[in-house]
Amino acid sequence: MKISHFKIYTAPVLLLGLLFFSCDKNDTGKPAGDESGVSPDVRVVATVNGDPITLAEFLERFIRAGFKLDNEVESPVKVDFLNRLIERKMLLREAQRKRIKVSLPEINNKIESFRSEQGKDVKEVLTGLGIDYEKWKADIWENLMIEKLLSREIDRHVSISAAEVRRYYQSNPAEFEKPDQVRARQIVVSTEAEAKKALELLRVQPDFAKVAREKSTAPEAANGGDLGYFAKGEMPAEFNVVFGLPRGGISGVVKSPYGFHIFKLEDKRPAGKRSIEEAGKEIESRLRREKQEKKFKQWMKEIRSRTKFEVNYQALE
Repeated sequence: MKISHFKIYTAPVLLLGLLFFSCDKNDTGKPAGDESGVSPDVRVVATVNGDPITLAEFLERFIRAGFKLDNEVESPVKVDFLNRLIERKMLLREAQRKRIKVSLPEINNKIESFRSEQGKDVKEVLTGLGIDYEKWKADIWENLMIEKLLSREIDRHVSISAAEVRRYYQSNPAEFEKPDQVRARQIVVSTEAEAKKALELLRVQPDFAKVAREKSTAPEAANGGDLGYFAKGEMPAEFNVVFGLPRGGISGVVKSPYGFHIFKLEDKRPAGKRSIEEAGKEIESRLRREKQEKKFKQWMKEIRSRTKFEVNYQALE
């Protein structure tokens, strides 16, 4: 049996994205999930401080995370997933060591937020996705534990100064160049005959947005065909005709793989450079993320150094 250690590299955001995991209830108040239907295979693929991860547990969580068990799943995918699972267990153990707690009201708040986003009963949504409700609640508990741990150990120790933002802005001028942009509307129909009729209608009914709402089959029809601002290369090549129109100008019929289009140019923005005021928040977020990831890797290295773990990658084959 091949036993080896693995390299820690997972960023915090990936850890929180490793969903649909559950464990037994413990003194931190975690809800227990239903473990029925798990394969009886008890071969150990890894141990973390003596706590085994069996092949059965790995496969169950692998499936619950959205992967399929077939020959098309390459070994590196499984290895990466196992590494992330081990790292997650390390963080949960560290959260317990730090006596981090998650209350039932906190879990319920997350459930309510999910219900509000979906606009329907949570259990109904989860059933449709094939997800066990109790296991999903256990996932919430784990994620909240890790969120609190990372907030305490990483986020609160990271700050970005105005000088750092300014230095980045001045050192990377090309990132803040803006190309020519246009704002346009479109009407899209299925046939050339329909497009010609719409064009004739626009000659007597110049309200392009109204005609778009009535005739267009495109998703933005409800917004009067408004495509917002875009630069060359951000839309299909057929849309480039807009850049040659005057403000308020309407194109002829343009054929594309999506149908037959009529465009109207609403506005033009000349090329220029974003100011530091415009780009400041974006720069700050980028620098903060980079610092968080660097600090996380250093901190995770310390956790790994005091964690006893073994991995048997061959058991995944």
